[in-house]
Amino acid sequence: MKKRPPYVSMYRDRHGKVRWRFRKARMAETQTAALFDTADWWDWYFAALKGERRQIGAERTGPGTFDALIVAYYQSSGWKLLRPATQLAYRGEIERFRSAHGGKRVRDLKSAHIAKMMGLKADRPAAANNLLRVLRVLMGFARSRGWRTDNPAEGVKKLLYRSEGFHTWSDPEIARFEAHWSVGTRERLAFDLLLYTGQRSGDVRIMTAGQVRDGIISLRQQKTDELLEIPIHDALERSLRGCQSGQLVLVTTQLGKPFTAKGFGNWVSDAARQAGLPAGCSAHGLRKAAARRLAEAGCTAHQIAAITGHRSLKEVERYTRAADQRISAEAAMRKVQNTDQERKSV
Repeated sequence: MKKRPPYVSMYRDRHGKVRWRFRKARMAETQTAALFDTADWWDWYFAALKGERRQIGAERTGPGTFDALIVAYYQSSGWKLLRPATQLAYRGEIERFRSAHGGKRVRDLKSAHIAKMMGLKADRPAAANNLLRVLRVLMGFARSRGWRTDNPAEGVKKLLYRSEGFHTWSDPEIARFEAHWSVGTRERLAFDLLLYTGQRSGDVRIMTAGQVRDGIISLRQQKTDELLEIPIHDALERSLRGCQSGQLVLVTTQLGKPFTAKGFGNWVSDAARQAGLPAGCSAHGLRKAAARRLAEAGCTAHQIAAITGHRSLKEVERYTRAADQRISAEAAMRKVQNTDQERKSV
């Protein structure tokens, strides 16, 4: 038998099965039932040596099942390269699927099965399409690993539905919030950061004083990894000066701690309700309002994207469609009125 490396020992469990245990001071203990000196065994050993956490239940999954596929996906480079926010969104959908179908065989999944699962979510088309998106990724991974020769999710179409998405704050709603929350309050600072930077709430809630320098806010977006430098609007400058807490993070809880993602969104929505605004006035709605205002000011799609960080101009157009329509309609009506006046003068 080949000499075993340091920090490992071998024993037999109550069923007589050989198991290996890794123990090293100040490091997590791990075990494996993999055959010694195989590729799987050495993968386990080097992972343990580097202190990597193994997926819970990895050794209890049946070969060829979705349980096993998901464990392998979580350990893959494709998963590790995803941004944390994307991982969080994917994991929730994956684990819901796993709880219902984890023990089933990957090779047995058909397009008809996926279409049926989506049909059960027909009253929630966005959720159905999220499931499809995740299954396309999972089954693509299965094909890359040789578990399947096809991807049954590719042939399934998304559910079509109409949705306006998050409510875009109107100018009267913006004015009402500003009248209720004066400069110097945490609520007003969060509001001004959202409105005058046009960023997602996930980026605003972690902005720090170090990102504010020489009239510029610098950031790297969590979702897109886009590096942005945004000039500070005069209204935001006043808000920043009026709410200097001395904390590293610009907007904190009452206890001086950073907000969680859900906590920040709920806090902004609650501040809107306290200002007498209708339900639906959210943090993301302020990002849409920022894009709308930029469009109404005559900014091009590229100029708007330079602020919001959108990579797709189609996405910018979706945000600003209503503003573009109104601007075009007003221009058209002015032309008609001018023509009418010319006819009367003639």
